[in-house]
Amino acid sequence: MVDLSPHARVAFAVLWIATQAALIGTASRRSDHIFGFRMFPEASTLEIVVSRMTAQGPAPAPLGEWAARDKEGQLRHFSWRDRVHDPILRSLDTRVFASYGVDTQLARLQVALDDVADHIDGDDETRWLRADVRVWKNGRDPYTATLLSHPRVSR
Repeated sequence: MVDLSPHARVAFAVLWIATQAALIGTASRRSDHIFGFRMFPEASTLEIVVSRMTAQGPAPAPLGEWAARDKEGQLRHFSWRDRVHDPILRSLDTRVFASYGVDTQLARLQVALDDVADHIDGDDETRWLRADVRVWKNGRDPYTATLLSHPRVSR
């Protein structure tokens, strides 16, 4: 155990409380609102539709499944669920509750899109992935948010 002098203890306590206050005060700026108390949780739902962007244009990926040719011309099958294990994000083409709020789920979806784009080796047709998300935020009229993965690097 560290034995601090009385002045160091006061400085540590002030620093600790200031850090906690800063985390609480800036909670609304983070997508997951971590360190912020929300008495009534957001009652939002969303529906995620994933597609692939190819040289020929958009290509559907119903339920996150698709087939693409590799460099040798062999047809390979790919699945969104091979990489995405979050129960909300893997529920494609169906309306689901947006746990922790829409902003949190959209931020997590962006990370998932980039991760899947990085790990679909053998798919030489897909340039990037796209998610069209239909959002019903707290019972209001729906709107659509579109997210794109970063462009895939040719390997």
